[in-house]
Amino acid sequence: MKPCTTRRRPQPARDAGFTLVEVLVALAVGMIILLALTVLFSRNTGNQSELERMTRQLEGARFSLDALSEDILHAGYFGEFNPNTMPLAAAYQTPDPCATAVSAQGWNTAVSPVQIPVPIQGIAAATVHACLADRLAGTQAVTVRRADTGADMTFAGGNSTNLYLQVARCGLDTQRLVAAAIPSTAPGATFNLRRPDCATVNDRVRRLTQRTYYIASCNDCTANDGIPTLKRVEMIDGALRTVSIAEGVENLQIEYGLDTDLDGRPNTFNTLASGAITGTAPNVWENVVAARIHLLSRSTAPTAGFIDTRSYVMGPGVTVVPPTDRLKRTLMTSTVRLVNVGMRRE
Repeated sequence: MKPCTTRRRPQPARDAGFTLVEVLVALAVGMIILLALTVLFSRNTGNQSELERMTRQLEGARFSLDALSEDILHAGYFGEFNPNTMPLAAAYQTPDPCATAVSAQGWNTAVSPVQIPVPIQGIAAATVHACLADRLAGTQAVTVRRADTGADMTFAGGNSTNLYLQVARCGLDTQRLVAAAIPSTAPGATFNLRRPDCATVNDRVRRLTQRTYYIASCNDCTANDGIPTLKRVEMIDGALRTVSIAEGVENLQIEYGLDTDLDGRPNTFNTLASGAITGTAPNVWENVVAARIHLLSRSTAPTAGFIDTRSYVMGPGVTVVPPTDRLKRTLMTSTVRLVNVGMRRE
């Protein structure tokens, strides 16, 4: 007979847990991972912000260059009027870019030879004009004159504080153009040039524009934000109006291509500092057929750790060495032909 034995019941396993050391190690590992993720997120955010700043800067510089180039491209556009076909050569004027009176815009079509303003007129860095408010020292400015390139308008669409151009379409009209304000009554008495049928008055006119581009030391000058900005001053409805084109543009320099043999092509490019445009033929503003634009723009916020060691050449005799302000800069250069001036000579 086998002896009776007592079998032990299996003891239930104790609940598993973490020791204090294990908890501390897990917390340390978690903190390291969290710190790494925070650093990665911070760097990505900083890179994204820097990319956005650079994109805005490049877009602003490109927009500024395009706006200025577009206006210069159409400088000297006077609708159907070609000054080179006049019996007597037009007498070109260099009026004050800040003038607001219609009579001071450089137009007088009631005399012979007719007086018209130069299509483009550079303003040297040292030349002061009161209407160029908060202008940044050492930067040039430029005035562009032309007629509106959009659809022409009727007499009813104009007023007495702007200047309008009417061109004769009748070959029998001895006077080829009228540049004047539109009177409130009987505009046909002033603008009396005729249509091709030589029987009815040509009631279509174009507004003449005068725009001056310059660099201001601020965008919002009331708040004195200190952001250099490309601005434009234009005479509209008898008053000068200033608008900002793009902020961050801190320097403008222009070389002017002179056509000295009257073939429509520039023979030489000159800066205002060189004194090449003397006012004595052939070195006169009406012989400018091209402009080489230099625009220097900068970011509106500094980049940590960035130092700009480059120098920016903005034409002969003009080199900009940036300060240690941690701002990134871009220099853009473009040569623009004054199509209307050049093609009339070809």
